[in-house]
Amino acid sequence: MARNNEEYNWLDDPFDEKKAAKEQQQAGMSSRSKLFVGIGCLAVIVVIALMVFIGVGALGAFMAA
Repeated sequence: MARNNEEYNWLDDPFDEKKAAKEQQQAGMSSRSKLFVGIGCLAVIVVIALMVFIGVGALGAFMAA
């Protein structure tokens, strides 16, 4: 099974492990970035829960008056 050399692109070698590792490192998020995203999501959930709690308390106080 002969391979045509004109079709094979040496610059875009799919079996180049160094290039694949470099691309994977650039594409992936670091663990620190993942931690910050998780903390941000948790903070948003806490703020929303706090707003709901304050809203329900204010509604209850309004209805009692």
